[in-house]
Amino acid sequence: MNATIEKVDDIEELSQFLSKINKQRYRHIGYCGVKEEEICQTLKEDFISDNGDIKFLIARSSTGQILAAIGLDIEETSAEVWGPFNITPSDCLQFQLWKQLLKEISSVQEFYFFINNENKQQQAFMNKIEAKKTGEHLILEIKEQNFQKVIQMNSESFKQDDLQAFEKLHNSTFPNTYYDARTIIKRLNNSNMLKVIKTKANELQGYAYFEIDTDMAEASLEYVAISKKAQNQGLGTMLLNEVLTEIFSYPQIDQIKLTVDKTNSKANRVYMKVGFEPKDTLISYFLKLQR
Repeated sequence: MNATIEKVDDIEELSQFLSKINKQRYRHIGYCGVKEEEICQTLKEDFISDNGDIKFLIARSSTGQILAAIGLDIEETSAEVWGPFNITPSDCLQFQLWKQLLKEISSVQEFYFFINNENKQQQAFMNKIEAKKTGEHLILEIKEQNFQKVIQMNSESFKQDDLQAFEKLHNSTFPNTYYDARTIIKRLNNSNMLKVIKTKANELQGYAYFEIDTDMAEASLEYVAISKKAQNQGLGTMLLNEVLTEIFSYPQIDQIKLTVDKTNSKANRVYMKVGFEPKDTLISYFLKLQR
């Protein structure tokens, strides 16, 4: 197939392509959303290098149509891979893109992929490049119209006195996560909120951290945790209901999606109990290259 490999110079055009292709389950990639405006904003914020180049390559047909694309959201020597996206039946073009991307961005050694379980073409590609499957995840969704808001709130906003207990609970529950406890505290503002539940003796029992983007009409529930000795008391369900009530108090937000480990049946039952429904299953892969 006659095609040219090139760097992206039109973010809006790329956003439109990614939005369209990612709405199809058999081509869907987990890190990338489906809203064109959201994709465009993320590309501008996370994919542009210091010299102004966008860390994305595309394959374009002789008539100018984008046929395939792949990009890297880089954090030091690791990256989340957006793609490969491919509307052709062959993986020839995406192999060319992948090899060229590795050549141009040689500092990255670790690559993380998120592939829809219906995207058989990219699962086969993972095997060919010898990426290791690391887990399966559910995309859960809840709509405001299907949620019953609560009236009484038992949770409260994080206070500095809660720092030590929160740090201990968060770092033990999520030891290798993207935000440690101190990072979460630094991120707190009017849109990024941390709610805690405590005993009458002021002992921390659990927390939920969530972020709201009214401009994009989106909210993300990042972390929910209940201490081991406070579990099986309905506190997780109570906290989730209160957090969802808070999120849906914003008129711009009418639905929430979150990603959970498919094997964590205990936590997933809590999500289902408050009204979340499964929408997609994603497979995570990891590849480490010796440069």
